[in-house]
Amino acid sequence: MKAKLVNVFSAERFGGNGLTIFPEADGLSTGEMQALTREAGQFESIFVWREGDTFAARIFTMEEELDFAGHPLLGLAYYLHQTYGDRDRHAWRVRLNRRTAALTSAWRDGRFTATLAQGRPAFLRTLTRDEAGEVYAALGLGAGGRRNYPAEVVSTGLPYLVLPVAGGLERIAFQVADLSPLLASHGAKFVYVLDINGREGRSWDNAGRVEDVATGSAAGPAAAYLHKHGLALGRTLTITQGRFVGRPSRIEAELVIEGMELADVRVSGEVVEVADLAFAA
Repeated sequence: MKAKLVNVFSAERFGGNGLTIFPEADGLSTGEMQALTREAGQFESIFVWREGDTFAARIFTMEEELDFAGHPLLGLAYYLHQTYGDRDRHAWRVRLNRRTAALTSAWRDGRFTATLAQGRPAFLRTLTRDEAGEVYAALGLGAGGRRNYPAEVVSTGLPYLVLPVAGGLERIAFQVADLSPLLASHGAKFVYVLDINGREGRSWDNAGRVEDVATGSAAGPAAAYLHKHGLALGRTLTITQGRFVGRPSRIEAELVIEGMELADVRVSGEVVEVADLAFAA
């Protein structure tokens, strides 16, 4: 079984978020995909195959399958461009479990950038101060969160609880064994703690054991949140992540405004190839 290892949200190898890409994966079972993801050891893997003139893909973390994720799709755009592309710029459509992703890919001045159109954000729920306080406390932040702005559940594919803070990201320490029940009670899958001043984020698995290097699926909700509350200051912005795990990453977000409404959030990142891999049959 051949695979490719790339780094997403970085222009340099061994930075950004690692991704294993498994091509020609249509013959694999769900169990085999999950096992290969665990063996590869990256935060996420993506499995892709052709369906006529288009492509289909499935995305896995070490624990489960996801219906949507940002950095695996951006990394996949690199593979598609290098394998099937014949120009500097291409557009791709990839069928996922519940939606079709629109991607673009481009080489410019020796750098590769992929872009994912995440679509119109959905603002699903605004937490009360007491509800938000529970989440801050679960992360060891007590009442030290950014109380001038609300905690909100926002989705561009996966529902994230965007938890605003004003600095102090280094103080976060999980006080609960599993955030899942608390997040689920608000309709969220994961939490994204966002420093609204520094535009820096942090995210983890819900047990707090593994911190994500760069969360493309959360960047769309985070950018939409900043726009809603008048904090975006323009139609393009950069969100940083990964500082606390030694892999600084840059996520670019473009806000597409139609009339007076936010119609789309396009998340971009650089991608660099790291290795070709081969798993024994």
